[in-house]
Amino acid sequence: MSLVMSRSHALVTRLRGATSLVHDRSIARCTPTDRVSKNARLGDLRRWQSTTKSVDERLPRVIAQTTVFENPWLRLKAIRFLDERGAERQWTGLERTTTYPDGHAIGQESKCDAVVVFPFLTQPDAPTRVILIRQFRPPVGKWVVELPAGLIDGEEAPDVAASRELQEETGYVASRVLHMGPPMVNDQGITNGSCRFVLMQVEADAQASAEPTQQLEADEMIQVLVAPLESLVPWLLERQHTHGDAIDARLYSYALGLQGLPPTLA
Repeated sequence: MSLVMSRSHALVTRLRGATSLVHDRSIARCTPTDRVSKNARLGDLRRWQSTTKSVDERLPRVIAQTTVFENPWLRLKAIRFLDERGAERQWTGLERTTTYPDGHAIGQESKCDAVVVFPFLTQPDAPTRVILIRQFRPPVGKWVVELPAGLIDGEEAPDVAASRELQEETGYVASRVLHMGPPMVNDQGITNGSCRFVLMQVEADAQASAEPTQQLEADEMIQVLVAPLESLVPWLLERQHTHGDAIDARLYSYALGLQGLPPTLA
């Protein structure tokens, strides 16, 4: 049995035995300035010099942020920060206006504003499949094959948000949550956005209809795709080469993880 098939078989076995489980551009170059902040002349202070120092005394650190532009969804921020030598530098980034506190976040000011769902579609005596979406993304001007995902509404629990987004974007109803990860950053070069990965089992026989119905917003252009778990990497590459689709990096990374190490590294 191949490495891919053995890993996939083990995952399928876990899914089927989980009945007791309960239901996450505008880039400015970092350019040095000629100024060195008076408060930044900290001598030979080095990164992680002392664990007794407060967070605000360590370098590098952000010292100021100014909103340049804002709409209902995003803020464009001019960011000033001190590098490891205390020199003041500048950066341009985005932040969501919909970021909410997350009590399970890592760090005192960590927040989580979105969930990304990896839904396994299971059926007795059938290979496990993965529910994906194909969404038109204006910033790249292409259809992108990606995982169902969306923002957390208000004080909504992450697992509830994941179930809701899955049903809205694909029409499928989750049977149970298999795993919910901690808050993770994404696109950190341009934004402070964060998300939780939520792995879900979707039992095909438990769906109300053989043809699930999406609940899309007027401006959403989303198609539902079902892919084979055991050959997800070649399936994604075929979508890219034959259909011209862009592939979401998070999805491809996860697919590579399921596939395992190349034979030369195993």
